[in-house]
Amino acid sequence: MRALTTLRLTSRRSRTGLGTLASLGLLLSCGPKEPPAPAAAPPPAEPAHRVAAPGPLSPRAFQVPVPRREKLSTGLPVIVVENHEVPLVYVRLVINRGSFTDPSGMPGLASVTMDMLNEGAGDYDAAGLSSALEKLGATLTTSSGLDGAEISLSVLGRNLEPALDLMTTVLLEPTFPKADWKLLQRKRLQNLEAARQDPSKISSRAFGHLMYGDAYAGHLTTAESYSSIKVQDMRAWYRENVVPQDSMVLVGGDISLAEITPLLEARLSGWEKTDAARAKLPTADGLPSHDATTLYLIDKTDAPQSVVKVGAFVGDRHASDYTAFVLANRAIGGNFSSRINMNLREDKGWTYGARSYTRHNHLPGLWRVGTSVVTDHTADAVSEILRELAQSRGNTPISADELEAARGGLLGSWPLDFERPGHLLDQTRGIWRYQLPHDWISGFPDRVRGADLEDVQAAWSAHIDTRSLVILVVGDEGTIGPALAELDLPIVRLSPDGAPIE
Repeated sequence: MRALTTLRLTSRRSRTGLGTLASLGLLLSCGPKEPPAPAAAPPPAEPAHRVAAPGPLSPRAFQVPVPRREKLSTGLPVIVVENHEVPLVYVRLVINRGSFTDPSGMPGLASVTMDMLNEGAGDYDAAGLSSALEKLGATLTTSSGLDGAEISLSVLGRNLEPALDLMTTVLLEPTFPKADWKLLQRKRLQNLEAARQDPSKISSRAFGHLMYGDAYAGHLTTAESYSSIKVQDMRAWYRENVVPQDSMVLVGGDISLAEITPLLEARLSGWEKTDAARAKLPTADGLPSHDATTLYLIDKTDAPQSVVKVGAFVGDRHASDYTAFVLANRAIGGNFSSRINMNLREDKGWTYGARSYTRHNHLPGLWRVGTSVVTDHTADAVSEILRELAQSRGNTPISADELEAARGGLLGSWPLDFERPGHLLDQTRGIWRYQLPHDWISGFPDRVRGADLEDVQAAWSAHIDTRSLVILVVGDEGTIGPALAELDLPIVRLSPDGAPIE
């Protein structure tokens, strides 16, 4: 249709003397030509900041918040860390008695006793106490760990006084209702059974038992121990261990020392010292010896992954090479960019992550590598970890670049920890509990800057000996067993509770 219209238009224009469209096109083509376009100017030079990455900014000065200290009339220490950014106040009554005080045959007693404190106190049952706290917008928790126990309160500053009343009632007037203990006991038994089916939890329980034996952090809770605990046992532990002579109050948030001291004095002045003996701290006597690197294997049939832990005891925090070891560990296994993680995750793709870290308590620090790896490469992962550790002590020692990356990471992230008052309270508690140096916090940056490459390598080589490591693997023995046997390591099979299987 378009072609027909064009022909008609052409014919009409021919009859009127305008010429054909072809003639018109010819005339146009013979007309004057447009001058050529000027050559394009060269693009402007890129600004310097787009060509090369800018260098790091100079470090900003950071002043550690200063805790304020006081004592109540009874001698109970009070430490306050102010932070007025949000109208919240945190109060923590810290007791230096934890599960290390559990009597023989009753592991878990300290933990369940502290859990029971807020199940009933004074005139409140568990529901009544929960309702009273909810009306104040407050959270109150009671708990016990390895080395200590706590009653913790978080509340808006305007509701602090009635919340402190509730906290004091929980501390001084627990009722230990039998019906609530039956419910908690059942829950503990269910959680224990679930833990015995979870490879990660199995490895945590068994690894602690391997390193510490039947005492302290290796003292495992069992169904028998939970079943044997009675309310009278909790009352006895409470009387013996929840005592002011081994406690302190830590306060953080939107309040000052001058404001909190009279509030605590009014409520805790009647909490008087008892004649309870001071808790006997654990010692290294009797720790299992691990003279030769040994692989311990726990079978978890059909597990899609294997949990791997490799560890050893290292020096405590009072040692002169502690900071150097911290830096070394970050280079080898502590950072995302550390050797072990780069090997197992980025190069091999066997895991989502592998890290090493150190945990400290009353005994020498426990260092370990932890990861979960695809089942088919379990033995390969163990082999690669051992190879990385051996080479870090031998022909590929820690490099200057690795040290500076570890140092920069520590110093750069350190101030961020103090964004929340709880971090400084935790550090203060650690100084008090483990008798650390008074400048443990404030002197940290200088200690990190002062460790040179020789110090760092010496600390690493002194504490990580590939000839005396504990290796624990939890996985499907039918699949991983043959390859593990080819590692030429002694293998000991364990139950899910860490007991040797004959």
